[in-house]
Amino acid sequence: MVAAPPQRSTTARYTIADLDQFPDDGKLRELVDGQIVEWDVTNRLHGYFVGALARLLGNLVADANLGLVLTAAPLIRIQSSEHDARGPDLCFYARGRVPRDLTAAVGDEPPDFVIEILSPTDRAGEVQRKVVDWLRAGVQLLWYVDPDTGITTVYHAGRITSVGPDDDLDGADVLPGFRLRLRTVFDQLAALQAEPDSMATTA
Repeated sequence: MVAAPPQRSTTARYTIADLDQFPDDGKLRELVDGQIVEWDVTNRLHGYFVGALARLLGNLVADANLGLVLTAAPLIRIQSSEHDARGPDLCFYARGRVPRDLTAAVGDEPPDFVIEILSPTDRAGEVQRKVVDWLRAGVQLLWYVDPDTGITTVYHAGRITSVGPDDDLDGADVLPGFRLRLRTVFDQLAALQAEPDSMATTA
């Protein structure tokens, strides 16, 4: 999900209310069985993928009035627990399920669709635990995108599939009509990086 491995606190069992005591230092803090899991500030590749996927998903959702897309979404309680809360990189709420209070720092309503962006330093055990938490919370469709390989692991309807960058990803029955290939996202970034530096050429 982010650019550095998480740090766990093992000295206390925290609740969601305890998160207010931590500094506003840019880190995402989640709760897993009362333990704090800290994720460091993301890198630019992570930010690019979140932005690109949010734009593609958001355009479809807005044009057809299908619901709500959120980035940097607030924490979601896992099965209403005060000791378990997760935050998605990008999520979608279907029309009719959009949370009424969008100002709350923590919500109870699980998204219908969650997209997470992997980092090379993400630990396999932490990723798998987050997958389990999202699924038991009620997320219907989950993508874990690896921006290095372009491979996306898809969790839906009790199945796990791997989709390569040149193959179609789709919203299944959760978001019919949403379809993309990650190769397009890679190609757009490569084209931007290939352009000459305008500041350098005019200096």
